[in-house]
Amino acid sequence: MDSLPDDSFGSISPAEFFYRNRQMAGFGNPAQALFSTVRELVENSLDACDLAGVNPVVDIRVRTVAPKTYEVSVTDNGSGVSYEHVPEAFGRVLFGSKFAMCQQRGTFGLGVTMAVLYGQITTDSPVMVETKCGEQPAKRFEILIDVQKNRPVVVSESEGEREGPGTTVTIRLRGNLARSQERILDYVRLSTIVSPHVLFSLSIDDSHIRVGPHTRELPRRSRVCRPHPRAADVELLRRMISASPGIRVREFLVSSFQQLGTRTASRLLRFANIDPNRKTAELDRDDILTLSSALRSFQGIQKPSSDCLSPVGKEPMLTAVRSLFECDIAAYAVRGPTEWNGNPLLIEAVLCVARGFRNTSGSFPILYRFANRVPLLYDASGCVLTKGLRETNWSRYGIMDLGTPVILVHVCSTRIPYRAAGKQSIDTIPEIETEVQHLYRDLGRKLGRLSGSRARAARESRRLREFKRFFSLVVKYGAELADVPVPPTGHLVQTLFGVDIDE
Repeated sequence: MDSLPDDSFGSISPAEFFYRNRQMAGFGNPAQALFSTVRELVENSLDACDLAGVNPVVDIRVRTVAPKTYEVSVTDNGSGVSYEHVPEAFGRVLFGSKFAMCQQRGTFGLGVTMAVLYGQITTDSPVMVETKCGEQPAKRFEILIDVQKNRPVVVSESEGEREGPGTTVTIRLRGNLARSQERILDYVRLSTIVSPHVLFSLSIDDSHIRVGPHTRELPRRSRVCRPHPRAADVELLRRMISASPGIRVREFLVSSFQQLGTRTASRLLRFANIDPNRKTAELDRDDILTLSSALRSFQGIQKPSSDCLSPVGKEPMLTAVRSLFECDIAAYAVRGPTEWNGNPLLIEAVLCVARGFRNTSGSFPILYRFANRVPLLYDASGCVLTKGLRETNWSRYGIMDLGTPVILVHVCSTRIPYRAAGKQSIDTIPEIETEVQHLYRDLGRKLGRLSGSRARAARESRRLREFKRFFSLVVKYGAELADVPVPPTGHLVQTLFGVDIDE
């Protein structure tokens, strides 16, 4: 067999890779590309508003500029993008600020640059970015991507016009609005479930809607945390040791990882048979492998801190669900915080009985999925949340006879194990699957008890009304026989039964 010539070997840039495989990032067809562009720009806007600590106001505009060609513009009141980072942030694939150990909507530093890349290859148009940071004058950029070298090409840079802090991003691309419009509307409405403090304004050509806010209370801000010992694979540990070469191993563990104090670190090193006073620079590859195995298997380490997570919470989520859906009863449940492979994890959900829905599945509730405050609208069939729904015996809780049950599940983690770069489906991780199953059962029991309590209260109310009617008749006829005025009876019923029944 002939070998390949030497000049056939090479490499391609990340931009080139996703240019060739754009379906992996959610840009596989015109309809999905238009939706993904809106989603990625909105995610960036909401993260910027969270960073600024303001109630987000996000304006989304989708305008038809030619047949099958659209201009998507998203404006926010967030922190703005520092001017020196604008070209790289919008013109270099896998460059961003989304790699810290805390809950964020973005994950890879990929989404917005994929939207820019898709617009460039379908319309040959640069992305237009106007941003303002603090009191500095606004600036306006037009940027293209050098696909082969994965670097930005700044077409123009000028003074901007916006007055307040924030960013406006405009991308022109080929798409299919007829097929993606409902998805965009669903995305905006559902975003207010997990971000109930946001005001969205959406304009699609001549149609306009405003959604939210359902609360003015800002969510708890997630904090950057140190890695948990369970996350310390060999590669991560080697990098961390290289950054701290001159300290003792015990000091290194205490300063580098969460949930490791001096005592716990000493016990762990005894478990690993490593001298706690040994310098990190003296550890060889076998030592690092041994230490990594000990960190991941030692049983004396607490679960990860939840400070790096930002769940919606019971009252804000219930308020948002009741504002968006016509529901008679609703129950909230939460699982965690726990962890998967050292990554903090919390799952919360609302199960409600909604009016105006038609449940075509018959034996399962309607499922809406969310991850890190982002609605997941594609690829539901392979998602662990869908799998758990189908494996739960909902008939045992008696909720399928109440109406149309709707379940809204929100997964929070510092790392969501998406099945693809498009971030639409969560992989089946055993720890997550177990928590989801427990969560569904908790919700079924809670809603079953709530509906049972309501049914009992309704029966009791009917019984008391009947008693009041008969009691009034007895008093009436008794008064007629005694030839006296009919006395009021409502207060007597209230005194006897301790309830207030209207006259």
